[in-house]
Amino acid sequence: MVFGVTMAWLVALAVAGNVLPLSSAVASAVTAGVASFIIVYVSRFMPFSNVPATFYGFASAFAFLLMHSGSFSTSAMSAPDLNNVLLCVPASLLIGSVLGVIHQRLAYLFTEGRQRPTKPEAMRLTPVNLGTAIPQR
Repeated sequence: MVFGVTMAWLVALAVAGNVLPLSSAVASAVTAGVASFIIVYVSRFMPFSNVPATFYGFASAFAFLLMHSGSFSTSAMSAPDLNNVLLCVPASLLIGSVLGVIHQRLAYLFTEGRQRPTKPEAMRLTPVNLGTAIPQR
């Protein structure tokens, strides 16, 4: 998710800084398309292999930029404060992920013994070997 936030930050910097000599709508589309290609391309490497999580981070960053007034500027995106999407959104996503794990553990503890699995299963987001088919349960 942090990789997605970083890619969104780079796209937003390119659009806010008028890097491309295009209108902001066209520049947004072009840079987001290039970023999407890069996200899918680097998914071959294990730390970046969870493409849906990366795009979730990408979308979360743009939600923050569009909903939080004053954050879609190069000065706000480079300042070390809570208007900076690169600082605020990853922290928020990390807190949400930790709370999700705590929720899973508490749900396991509060489930009746006969309904509870023998041990809590770790949720695997990506297959172990990307070259093999995923077995059906």
